[in-house]
Amino acid sequence: MIDCRSMTDRMVPVAHGRAAWTGEEAAHLASCPDCAAGWRLVAAARQHGDSAARRLEAARVSREVLARLDLERGRRRWRRMGLIGSLAAAALVALVVWTDRNRSHPVQGGGAVTAQLFQFPLAELESLDAGELSTVLEGLEAPLGAEATPEAPGLGDLQDTELERVLRSLEG
Repeated sequence: MIDCRSMTDRMVPVAHGRAAWTGEEAAHLASCPDCAAGWRLVAAARQHGDSAARRLEAARVSREVLARLDLERGRRRWRRMGLIGSLAAAALVALVVWTDRNRSHPVQGGGAVTAQLFQFPLAELESLDAGELSTVLEGLEAPLGAEATPEAPGLGDLQDTELERVLRSLEG
């Protein structure tokens, strides 16, 4: 006795030509109305699929799919670049505001202005004496901004083209 579930599982391979009905299965198919209805449904679906495949232009569909994928990649790239540009602009604004804030506070007491330098220890220099340290110091280049004027332009003083150049240099 053949189980209807096993018949249902074999219908798709038989419809695609990868298998064939045995004599016992064919007899079951002729005598079981449920299996016969299932077989008619699978056979009709196979015929519709074949006719749709004949009408389908695979080359055109593949071109359209690839074009849509390229368009979506481009959109994602523009979104990512916009995010990076926005972050860079925010960092630039924060730097300008922070620099401006540090410059705008006068020194209390009217004494000499001392520069606050960024300092970090170097283990290689700890064992040197004063003469050796001064030799190393003379060999170093001037710090960035040493020759800059105290009246450097703020972000609001830049023209549109200058701002655009700054943003382009930050984008890389």
